[in-house]
Amino acid sequence: MQSKDIAIRALFTAFVCVATMVLVVPIPATGGYFNLGETVIYIAAMLFGGVVGGFVGGIGSALADLLLGFSAFAPITLVVKGIEGFVVGTIAYKKKTLQYKVIALSCGGVVLVLGYFLAEVYLFGYPAALSEIPLNVLQFVSGAVLSLIIVNAIEKHKLFDKFF
Repeated sequence: MQSKDIAIRALFTAFVCVATMVLVVPIPATGGYFNLGETVIYIAAMLFGGVVGGFVGGIGSALADLLLGFSAFAPITLVVKGIEGFVVGTIAYKKKTLQYKVIALSCGGVVLVLGYFLAEVYLFGYPAALSEIPLNVLQFVSGAVLSLIIVNAIEKHKLFDKFF
């Protein structure tokens, strides 16, 4: 692995962690929380591919869980957000068209919502797990929209071409 790859992963892992911690809206029924970390996971995944998206999504989000005191969710987050970032990056990085990005983000949203739902059904039961679905969908949609705007601007203006 090149120094540049290590730097990208470290930088975006920190960005995911910070973005996740900036806005925290607790969900009482499950003990989880709404956050803006999806935006940065999706940006990293679309710009740098599935391996980077999976790494920063899993590690950055799980680190935020630990730092915010949601440590019971950290292992779930590591897996769900890691798979989510990997899926988005693997699909979107193949062809950098809007259509592929939307498909990739939609698949990532399914991983997010379904992954947390299944984990919460196991941990808290069916009714509690249902209560988190609307906020997970909102988290996905807001992250998808913001990341599309940012990634398209970065690609249009070739902002990373000099560095990466």
